[in-house]
Amino acid sequence: MTVWWPLPKGLDAVLLPAGEWWDAVRVPAYLGEDVLSRLGGSSGAVIRDPYGSRLYWLIEPGSARDWSFNEFAAVQVLSTASWVTVPPSSRLHPPGPHWAVPCTPAASLTPAPLLHAALHKTILHNLGPRPGTTARGGG
Repeated sequence: MTVWWPLPKGLDAVLLPAGEWWDAVRVPAYLGEDVLSRLGGSSGAVIRDPYGSRLYWLIEPGSARDWSFNEFAAVQVLSTASWVTVPPSSRLHPPGPHWAVPCTPAASLTPAPLLHAALHKTILHNLGPRPGTTARGGG
């Protein structure tokens, strides 16, 4: 995994531009907790924003360029021209944005293919059968 810089120094979170050191994938917390569980130790750094009830996975810039979540627009890839509030490395608990998975040399950026697979499984699990559809082979 790649280590990205800069991490904020001091006690305050700072706005950093996406698209240079990393892209971010913003996921509603109610889905993100399941994604985090599915990824387990494969997850890289994750920022938890309790104010917006969201989780942000940091991934290689451009690695999610072709992603599409047509079924679920609440999942968004943030890249160039987007900004993310990044907490200092020491902030692991609220108040405010903090690290759900700290950014360390061992857990820096999440591999995009693993995150994509976990997101799709989670979204499909949470969407369930769509109204007006029937299960095949059920008669």
